[in-house]
Amino acid sequence: MKRPDTDPLVVHTQTATEYWQRRGSLAHTDTRGNDLPQPAGVRIYMWAGSQHFADPLLEKPERGVCQNYRNTVATSMLFRAAIDAMDRWATSGIAPPDSLIPRRADGTLVPVDEWRRQFPAIPGVATPRVPSALPLLDFGPEAERGILKEPPDIVPGGGYTILVPAVDEDGNDRAGVRAPMVAAPLGTYCGWNLRARGFGQGAMHEFSGSYIPLPETPEERRATGDPRRSILERYPNREAYIEAIKAAARQLVEHGLMLEEDVERAVAAAADWGRPRHDVRLG
Repeated sequence: MKRPDTDPLVVHTQTATEYWQRRGSLAHTDTRGNDLPQPAGVRIYMWAGSQHFADPLLEKPERGVCQNYRNTVATSMLFRAAIDAMDRWATSGIAPPDSLIPRRADGTLVPVDEWRRQFPAIPGVATPRVPSALPLLDFGPEAERGILKEPPDIVPGGGYTILVPAVDEDGNDRAGVRAPMVAAPLGTYCGWNLRARGFGQGAMHEFSGSYIPLPETPEERRATGDPRRSILERYPNREAYIEAIKAAARQLVEHGLMLEEDVERAVAAAADWGRPRHDVRLG
């Protein structure tokens, strides 16, 4: 990656989970959390609000050993567009869309304390205390000669700066590429999930994200004290929700982040209030 004439073209994608569990911010920041520019031959995209693995054939939301439903965001259409973009780039020299990632400079990549202030106080929902840390390791005085101390010492106070994506009033990631169901949400979609009681309660669960359903009606919202607008306050009926999904998909197509052929797939998936990927009781 240091020979410009022969360096490969790189499209790197990562989900919201990577920022919480795999120190994903370090893919595009320095060790102090400052934004780094990408080389001309590199693009980085975050699939906002998604987990490490998105099941394309999900039959229903499930919790497993987690406190919240596992994340249900569908991202297959984003990968298809990225593959096509890479093909055009390598074959015809047509560059893909610019990188779309959270950044320190615009306030969309933040320390966890700031994230906690942003995340809505959803009734009954616990939140992670910190993302997975990356301590600074001391491999001994001969490390530069390839002789490593094992195990290495942990340098006190010398950890790398790990940042997470900032969120909006719904708790959804502000930056990155928003799949249609994140742009027109029926819930809060997170890259983290916490273990339930009896399964290491409170610790983050592997590479799982969360889906936290929105209140369905204004009455439910008032009764539960949920700060998020209800589904019917966003979409007065099923048709309005479908139109919102279609508009979000069209916007992705216009920016080269989704294929035209996937628009109708997104619309079809939204036909019955996003079922079966969502737990919605509306008729």
